[in-house]
Amino acid sequence: MMARFTLMRNEEMKLKAQPHPLSFLHLYFVFLLLLVWGFVIHRFFSQDWFSQVPFYSFLIGISVINEVVAASIIWSLALLAIGFAARYLFLDNGGRDIFRLYGGLALFGIGVMVLHFWKIGEAEGDTMAFGTWFIPLLTLLVGGGGMVIVDQYRRSFTYYLTDIRVAMHQDFLGLSKHERQVRYNHIEDIKLMQSLFGRIFGFGTVVPVTGSGLGTGTDEALMIAAVGGEAKGFAAGLAGGSRRSARRATQDPRDSLYGVPDPGRVRDLITQNIQDDTGVEHLKRIEELLGKD
Repeated sequence: MMARFTLMRNEEMKLKAQPHPLSFLHLYFVFLLLLVWGFVIHRFFSQDWFSQVPFYSFLIGISVINEVVAASIIWSLALLAIGFAARYLFLDNGGRDIFRLYGGLALFGIGVMVLHFWKIGEAEGDTMAFGTWFIPLLTLLVGGGGMVIVDQYRRSFTYYLTDIRVAMHQDFLGLSKHERQVRYNHIEDIKLMQSLFGRIFGFGTVVPVTGSGLGTGTDEALMIAAVGGEAKGFAAGLAGGSRRSARRATQDPRDSLYGVPDPGRVRDLITQNIQDDTGVEHLKRIEELLGKD
């Protein structure tokens, strides 16, 4: 559902856009992996494929862990590995949230399996039967539900370009709202970012950068230096540190025109509106000066 947007008096709408369906492909892929892993995990349980994993024998040797709990641990470690990789591969596009999701799913699954094993004691067959349907079903539900949520998340963003301002609206299922807008005379730079995949399918991200920091993030580096010495059993040292930061354009969907179709046209439209707005401001100043005279 598109966010509600009201034009001001004498304001003209130039363009309204939403992110291209493929612009959130990385998030769709994350949940698609869960769907695939759900089907694979069922085969692992039903055909005892986990016994072929190198450290399976170590896990099964622990007294409080049976076959199904060991299999669940291996399932969770695979989720954590994928989430950890996504944490850095998609740093600007929800990588932290992906890691939290995969980590939370892994911890929840392991917790339920351990609790179930603790309650039934030595009835290993019941634990295996429970794990055989619970772990795959949990993975499939999160994967399928995630695909739907990602699509709704993409649709929650709407971008408006008028002759006065750029507005970025988000309304996610009525649960959360985010609005940000900037007038053209406040935009200092325009960055267009387009991946190879985006160039093929005709979408990209346009970032209006302002002096207040809209459209930018911060990369920080910490440098530490230390010196020390020792004499007659007495040691002394001196340490110091400095932090350096640098601004870079960010691809946050809330602060940029993320994944919009035909990004070159969007950039050119913003550029034209900046020129028009600057011309109007100059005319107003001239009129003010003439009025004073």
